[in-house]
Amino acid sequence: MTRLSRLLIITLVIGCAVLFSGAVAQDYGSVATPAPTAAETNVTIASPEANASVTSGNVTVSVNVTNFTLVEPTGQANVAGEGHLHYYLDAPVPTNESEPAIPETGDYVVSANTSYTWENVTAGEHNLSVQLVNNDHTPVIPLAFETVNVTVGGNATGNETMVNITAQDNAFDLEAITVPAGANVTMAFDNRDGGIPHNVAVYDSPARAEAIFVGEIITGPAEITYTFTAPSEPGTYYFQCDVHPSMNGDFIVE
Repeated sequence: MTRLSRLLIITLVIGCAVLFSGAVAQDYGSVATPAPTAAETNVTIASPEANASVTSGNVTVSVNVTNFTLVEPTGQANVAGEGHLHYYLDAPVPTNESEPAIPETGDYVVSANTSYTWENVTAGEHNLSVQLVNNDHTPVIPLAFETVNVTVGGNATGNETMVNITAQDNAFDLEAITVPAGANVTMAFDNRDGGIPHNVAVYDSPARAEAIFVGEIITGPAEITYTFTAPSEPGTYYFQCDVHPSMNGDFIVE
């Protein structure tokens, strides 16, 4: 065998070894890389709290929704990651994924808003629930719902607070709202900005880590009355318009 032949054989062997080692590394690399996981879709009830005592009459349920887009239920086809809410009063949460989430007993409403007010709730023990559903009203899978039990009592005396607040020219007329600790707040909101949506929402701080109350968004000119319970712990909280967060102020609990 000539010197040139030996050199060609050595070069061929080295080349094959390099190709083989690259293929092995690629295979093992693809196996070792974990697949990304999707963010969890969820809904939680921000208020009222579980086992809370609330005043009879109007009871507002406020919720937090994560990794899900709320849209008006207008009969469109299902789209992953979007849909609306079903609010339930004294109703078992329907969980059949192939049927609309409509309970056989109790009351329910369909909404794309993160709060809903049940009117004229009688005194006694009540069950409040909320569920994320698809555009065709079937439950999202994995299921996403929460339930709280509350005690609705008689009308309280000495702890009712009325607040009037107006939105005009993309600004609130109040820079601060002061209420007693644990007060049952009735808030009359007047949106005077024609064709512009506003609401009033109360949070723990400007960081909005926790929602205390999220009012329904209304497009002006329009008026709405919100009812909710103020925090029992005195302190300075925060309120804003969720559509225009530059409209904000201090929510002071004394």
